[in-house]
Amino acid sequence: MTSKERFLKALNHQKPDRPPFNFWMDRPLMQQYEKEIGHRHWRVTHFGADVIETFPLVNFTGEIADITSWGTHSEIKPWDELDNISIPDSDDPKIYGLIKKDLNEFPDHAVILDMITPWGHIASIRSYEKIYMDMYDEPERFHALSRKITDLLKIVTERACQMGITALYLMEDLADRNGLTISPSMIEEFVLPYANELAGIARKYNIPVMFHSDGNVNDLLDHLINIGVRAVNPMQPHLNNAIEFKNKYGSKLAVYGGLDNCYIIPDGTPEKVHEHVLEVFNELGKPDGALIFSTHDIPAYTPKENVKTMISTIKNECIY
Repeated sequence: MTSKERFLKALNHQKPDRPPFNFWMDRPLMQQYEKEIGHRHWRVTHFGADVIETFPLVNFTGEIADITSWGTHSEIKPWDELDNISIPDSDDPKIYGLIKKDLNEFPDHAVILDMITPWGHIASIRSYEKIYMDMYDEPERFHALSRKITDLLKIVTERACQMGITALYLMEDLADRNGLTISPSMIEEFVLPYANELAGIARKYNIPVMFHSDGNVNDLLDHLINIGVRAVNPMQPHLNNAIEFKNKYGSKLAVYGGLDNCYIIPDGTPEKVHEHVLEVFNELGKPDGALIFSTHDIPAYTPKENVKTMISTIKNECIY
């Protein structure tokens, strides 16, 4: 079974041979592994991960910092400047270079397109400190800029779908440890309509849609289902109850995540990591196979033995 087949089976709530997996780390730790192993996708080539997250090289704030498309800028741009912001040229081949490279190099793996929503791009331009008030103070400008960004991202999404991505992975942090960071009505007005336009393109090509938000996402899940999302990430286990999620949403949503990068993986013993991985598998994977193991950012101080234990347990003991 190829990694892509394994990934799609899990998204379709069908049991593969084992759960597909991926994992992320703090950038210094990622760089350390890359330097030692010698391949930018060392998680796949060395550890046998199934998923590659690829990126459109698009941003509106400055130069690309690295392949995760984090922008850098020295000052917060005022709205008077944003009214006439320069939108990247959708025909620029640099936008699609990384996507093309990943698809060509790993045809048998799940290559998913990481796509920040327009709301998130505006947050990177204005900062999270200001964006919450911007929705109250400058709603017309906010929507106008969202429209410009969405129109570009729709073209990028369509071309990526035509290139053969495995899934569209929308990303936006809309929750924290206590729940939603903005009201459901504001999410419905400022975030989801534009995200839904991107999701609609993927649906047109029968490409599944996934969504990332940190935090306690329980109050977000119905909204995501309404725009056709089929898997949610990361479902942090210390903030979300896996059994309650499975009982309520198990037939509608798969999990891309489930592993505790905050406490158990960095701070636990290898034995505790082993126990944790099996527990997540039994709760989220065993019932219907709808689990793609992943972490968010594993801290840089995490012992390598814990990472090795996490991976070996997934590959050798989480068998359907």
